[in-house]
Amino acid sequence: MIHMDRNTSPIPPLSDAVIAEVVKETNIHEYPSDEITRFKQLYADYYGIDSRTIEVANGSDEWIQKAIMTLGQNGVMTLAPDFVMYHEYAAQVDVPVYTVPCNEDFQFDFDQVVRAIEEKRPSLFLISVPHNPTGQMFADSELKALADAMEDVGGYLVLDEAYFEFAHAYTRPEGDHVLIIRTLSKMFGIAGLRVGIAIAEGKTFGKITRLNHPYPVNSLSLNLASRIFSEKPALDAFVRYQLDSKAQLAESFSQVSDKINIIESNTNFVFTYGRHARSLGAYLLQNGYQPRMYDAAPLGDVVRYSVIRPEDYGQLNQLIKEWSNQYDQEGKSNKGDEDLHITR
Repeated sequence: MIHMDRNTSPIPPLSDAVIAEVVKETNIHEYPSDEITRFKQLYADYYGIDSRTIEVANGSDEWIQKAIMTLGQNGVMTLAPDFVMYHEYAAQVDVPVYTVPCNEDFQFDFDQVVRAIEEKRPSLFLISVPHNPTGQMFADSELKALADAMEDVGGYLVLDEAYFEFAHAYTRPEGDHVLIIRTLSKMFGIAGLRVGIAIAEGKTFGKITRLNHPYPVNSLSLNLASRIFSEKPALDAFVRYQLDSKAQLAESFSQVSDKINIIESNTNFVFTYGRHARSLGAYLLQNGYQPRMYDAAPLGDVVRYSVIRPEDYGQLNQLIKEWSNQYDQEGKSNKGDEDLHITR
């Protein structure tokens, strides 16, 4: 089975030989003090930011959890849908969650979002940028309006940038009340090492890091992450690999853009929806490609696909064409009045 349901890299960023070398060089009998400092500086240099505004934790999920625990006491607000773990972590500490729904095409009205903030006055707003699960990118003006509204009610804004390396550059809203959360699980292909980054300034940085352990990430994870960022030519090649795979994924599903709805992706996955999206998803699943399907509203007719290895796109394209041809044939016979049940 080829998995398209995990939103992770189809390959690792380091060879077995390099991983073995880093393991051998890692001092597991010592605390990872120098390792943390080295990684933060390498990461800061890569993005041109101040290392003193960076802290690490055990995956970006831990930062989401800590942001809710330290900044969300008066309620959390998010979009519906957005990353499901916002609700899970809020429930852990009995914090109420308010949501602002999308329309039938999974688009959001930010005037409505601002009005909801003014009404509910949450102390924390969490939003994934680019958006998870749809893959869309929000306008700079929309995000600024969101940040300004949260500042007006004395709250904080979290920009969850798990997929931002796949998107075009955008202008982040500024302010001490803005917190950025990132991960190395998507573009950089080390989901299993659990390295999450928080970027903030001033009192916000102090508040979210006060729950941190003295050594929140283990030495081996930090050393492997540092190796990724210390060899820029290899990293640049790996990033190109990921972006090329994203482009191939989008091209594959563009073949059926006249039959199912597809949101332009700024992530490493493609979001499809509509009356026949599940028919295509079921057909691909039957033939060895595992998509992500949903049951709960408003995602009941949604199927999502993440990047795969380049050598696996040929068969995927063939299967999509087969489904499309059968769609055309059955659609003519049914005159579009019946749901399609295409098999191979």
